[in-house]
Amino acid sequence: MRFLITIALLFQAISSFAVDFSKLSRTEPVTTSYPATLKCYVDVTLFLNTSQAFKGPVFLRVSYIIGLDTLTDNLTVDGSFNGVIKQLFLDEGERVTAIIHLNNGSKEEIEGIEGSLSIVRNPEFKPADTEGKNTFLSGIWKSDQTPLFRVAIQNSAPKTFRLKLSVNENYEFDKLHLKMKVISPSAGIVMIDKIISINDLPAVEMRKKTFTIDLEEIDLATAGTYYFQVMQNMAGMRLNGIDKIEYQIVPK
Repeated sequence: MRFLITIALLFQAISSFAVDFSKLSRTEPVTTSYPATLKCYVDVTLFLNTSQAFKGPVFLRVSYIIGLDTLTDNLTVDGSFNGVIKQLFLDEGERVTAIIHLNNGSKEEIEGIEGSLSIVRNPEFKPADTEGKNTFLSGIWKSDQTPLFRVAIQNSAPKTFRLKLSVNENYEFDKLHLKMKVISPSAGIVMIDKIISINDLPAVEMRKKTFTIDLEEIDLATAGTYYFQVMQNMAGMRLNGIDKIEYQIVPK
């Protein structure tokens, strides 16, 4: 009997990480959760076939809730889709809940579709060396990921440190607040706050774009090694929609 109970509980735990569905709705979301018992990478996978029930693209709003953070992606499926829609890193004890809402403006729901949403641990996944440093996995910048750039200056020719930041269509705030810690051979430790206006139109723009900031506060005329550490200064542990942070040294 104990064996049967154990098997039943195991099956229930496994099945809770995946859900099949035949309807998409604006008000009744499809949802599933994954509790992490150890630090791990997980794949959020979606299978969806709407070709028999709906003609035209299906727009989806996919939310991922991890602790106090809610990340939102916009996804378009035209006919069918089968693949990983998000890769996430979870600390031990964290739980991710994936939620899908229909986002077609003229439709409340679409029935008669084939769909499956699952979250599974991926023990084989190995992110590239740059991911977590200056390129972020699935466009998610965690607050404890602080890109650090080491710059060697060899002459006193006037030049400027230019920060380049790439965002994608899933960044949903008007502004991005950054904090930078700079170690300079001439000025020591300097803290700088920067604000980037991501969306300056009445409606949020869903597009990829690269922004640049010139750090005029830092004088690069002294030869030596400079360190530039970049931190996001937003509420929450995770910031969605940031692809990459890089830099250039440009002449004045």
